[in-house]
Amino acid sequence: MPELDEQKKPQPHFPRGALVPSQSPKYWVKEKDRYLRQLLIGDIEALTGRPLVVYFAQLDQQINHTDPDDLSEILSGVTGGDVDLFIQTPGGNVDATEKLIGILRQRLKSWRVVVPSWAKSAGTVIALSGEKILLGVNSELGPIDPQFQGQNGLNIPCEILSEDESQPHHIRQIAGMAVARMRQLALSILQKGMMKTKGLAEVQDVLAKISSADGYKSHGAVIDYSEALSLGLSVEFLAPDDELWKKLWLLYCMYDHDTKANSIGRLVEGTKFSIARPK
Repeated sequence: MPELDEQKKPQPHFPRGALVPSQSPKYWVKEKDRYLRQLLIGDIEALTGRPLVVYFAQLDQQINHTDPDDLSEILSGVTGGDVDLFIQTPGGNVDATEKLIGILRQRLKSWRVVVPSWAKSAGTVIALSGEKILLGVNSELGPIDPQFQGQNGLNIPCEILSEDESQPHHIRQIAGMAVARMRQLALSILQKGMMKTKGLAEVQDVLAKISSADGYKSHGAVIDYSEALSLGLSVEFLAPDDELWKKLWLLYCMYDHDTKANSIGRLVEGTKFSIARPK
């Protein structure tokens, strides 16, 4: 028979390889979703030369006080002080977000933040803490203006609530403090991180737009690569045909599928350790 054309020969695709898993076959198959994700994390690390840590949450899963401890646990399995943090989150508790960023500062020398799809609200604050944010065509950040959830489920910007004289005094005070708290945290993060070489006025200009209800007119507004660049943030665009982006997007699709298929609310993972939280 004539030799197969080189391009028609079966090519080895992830996760095929020569190594047999060290785990027992039945245990490996039971945990195969996690092991396949970790194999791909290892492939991405080989491409970037940096450890990769994943924090992935479904849309209805807010950042809370279990997350900093989980992240710290995963980071204990990472060697080296320069890490890529892959995040997917709708946002959440500001105090928990501050603690999470504090753990990153204490454990790492520097970190880049990878946003394959969305890191909104407090998730954007985490992204701002990195030395650089890696974004692709599907990626979005968002405004960081705090929201108050009313009895009807409607989210009201705390900035608007604090200025509404029809509201009880204590509600206006609490809303005003929430706005000041978020702006103070974001200012500190930017001055210590990606905008540390910028003047105070330039940093405050960025905050005036992203932390005010008047900035983007919607808490869900999309801040994509072009918009983030125009704000003066340290961002890098990964094109759809970029090899790193293709692997990152495949990893995102694995997390998106696995969390939904297995009723997992949040996953925090590296190549060594893994923690899953149910919905």
